[in-house]
Amino acid sequence: MNNENKNIDLNNSRPDGEDNFFNKVELPFGKSKTEVWETMADKLDKKDETRSTSLIPSRLWFGLAATILVLAGIFSVMRFYTTSIHNPSGQHLSAILPDGSVVEMNAQSTINYHPFWWQFYRELSFEGEAFFKVQKGEQFEVNSAKGKTIVLGTSFNIYSRDNAYKVSCLSGKVKVISTTKDEAILSPGYQAEVEQEGSIKVFKNKQATQSVSWREGMFTFTSTPLIEVILEIERQYNITISLNTETAYFYTGYFSREKPVEEVLDLICKTFGLTFEKKSRNDFQINE
Repeated sequence: MNNENKNIDLNNSRPDGEDNFFNKVELPFGKSKTEVWETMADKLDKKDETRSTSLIPSRLWFGLAATILVLAGIFSVMRFYTTSIHNPSGQHLSAILPDGSVVEMNAQSTINYHPFWWQFYRELSFEGEAFFKVQKGEQFEVNSAKGKTIVLGTSFNIYSRDNAYKVSCLSGKVKVISTTKDEAILSPGYQAEVEQEGSIKVFKNKQATQSVSWREGMFTFTSTPLIEVILEIERQYNITISLNTETAYFYTGYFSREKPVEEVLDLICKTFGLTFEKKSRNDFQINE
């Protein structure tokens, strides 16, 4: 291939090798070589101007898009990054939230919250049982499967396990909302319990401290199904208990977590004329 065609300088009105170029190119009818050359140079100049001016907004657009993506990423991290705290069976745990609020968690309880978003909205999800001591400030919201509790600055206890949802107010005021949007406002000494259909039952708790006696290792029951008592013993001692009876027993009494589990089981079984046996280190069975 002839190298002269690769080195044409289009910015020169009469470049070297121009005659050779036009000898090989068929000219449009009625145009001289000079006119054709000037037309081609003019079109190339306009193309370069279009290209240079279009690059500026393209770069700005990509820069803006990159900035938006970075900001969106930061927002997503702040809004959705989650801290989870799970307290397993056999333990009690105190968790301190970003604003200094304290959650004392009973065994087998879990909280989830967004630490980077906390300064904008104090909200957490919770299942299990816990005592909340909330610092004063903006609205504080606790969401559970059967309902939610909203406060400003107060102390209260939430029991949220399986189909049960109970809230006891010890100071300040709390609002309880069920999944059916039924609402109740509690003052100190009152307790709310969400019924199966979503309605809320409110009553005066004459012994309000009993609802949080678990914090001291004391568990009190009033006409409570025996199976629920057994489940609480399993949580506190991290054991498994099989209940071999078809009779529906209801227990009124208490047990102390400081006592050996064998002593606790013996106390409860004697109430109903039942017996228990130890199958293995962490496995027990109650028989009629």
